[in-house]
Amino acid sequence: MGHSEHSKRRAAQRGVTDRFVQAILVHADIERPIGDNCRLMRVSRRRSRRLNIDDRLGRYALIWSDDTARIVTVMPVHDGANGRRYRKLH
Repeated sequence: MGHSEHSKRRAAQRGVTDRFVQAILVHADIERPIGDNCRLMRVSRRRSRRLNIDDRLGRYALIWSDDTARIVTVMPVHDGANGRRYRKLH
């Protein structure tokens, strides 16, 4: 799994391990294009609760670049209006 330098810094700042990022990649059930040949990938909160791997799993997303086959960034998905664009309700 490739990480950009930006994604490594952001993950470290947020206490997100490679294992956690791998769990998002493996279990992501929400994926949508966001432009520039990138896509947002995340685990729905419903699936996260069923998997019971990490309480934070449904609260983080990653941006994947199809061009470079690397993670661009890892970010928290907030509740409310600011996070709505990154969530897809089921």
